[in-house]
Amino acid sequence: MNLAPSPASVGLPSAAWQLPFIPERLTPLRLTPAWPQLRPEERLRYNQLQGLYFHEQIIYFEQAIIVPLLRAARPLVTDANLRDALVTFEAEENTHSAEFHALLRELRPEWYADSWRHFVRVGPVGEAILAGLLRHPRQFPFLLWLVQLLEERTMFASRLYLAEADAFPASIVASQRRHLADEADHVQWDIALIHQLWPATPAWLRRLNVRLLDWMVGEFIAVPRRAALRVIDALAADLPNLSIPAATLKAQLRTLAASPDFRAAVFGRDAVPRTWKQASSAADFAPFVTRWLAHEHTL
Repeated sequence: MNLAPSPASVGLPSAAWQLPFIPERLTPLRLTPAWPQLRPEERLRYNQLQGLYFHEQIIYFEQAIIVPLLRAARPLVTDANLRDALVTFEAEENTHSAEFHALLRELRPEWYADSWRHFVRVGPVGEAILAGLLRHPRQFPFLLWLVQLLEERTMFASRLYLAEADAFPASIVASQRRHLADEADHVQWDIALIHQLWPATPAWLRRLNVRLLDWMVGEFIAVPRRAALRVIDALAADLPNLSIPAATLKAQLRTLAASPDFRAAVFGRDAVPRTWKQASSAADFAPFVTRWLAHEHTL
């Protein structure tokens, strides 16, 4: 049975667009009351669009956060081996980003021919604030925790892809397999950076940094934001006769900010175990753990 409308009707290559692009656990709309009411072809197209957005997110995190942070942190590192490792880290992130952009271009060339950004858009003020923070990792070492969390979560996502490798287009699985091969080293280097910079930070500044991390997680990760709503707009553009109005879908997505199930999907102990183990054992992180681990019953 062909679950999707003809991809040719919206200018899409047919073979890949018969398959989902992302593991269902990573799709927030499945947690809304509207999800069971959508037709199979609508659920499939949403999954595919969410998969495109997910790969945009990876590129954004790599190019807008991780690479600038590595460049700023490298001069602060006293261990020569770690400094050399950060050069490798940056090169591998650039390789991943280029590969994911090529993947996006292959899947939706009219969106991604010249840029990897379609759903991810950050205003100039937000970009400037983030860039300013990233230039000063000694003062803002919370960014190292953020990077570790992001790296660990992308490893978890890659494992979900590989666990169902036959379910997705081969090009997506191949990219995720190569990505995972590098990420284990990256997380170890993240931990080494934290061990070097975090203990040297004054207690009052660590407390401020935990608050900043709390804000950053809420802004970029823990709540379906504007880009997630643009996925719904794209769904409505691809399939104009949605069985549930796009406005209803977006309203239900917004309610997930308070959903324990959504938080568990994003921050489950299986998704980011090292980050939560470290945070739960650090007194500085008590407010952060209380807020973002409310869905976890055992620490």
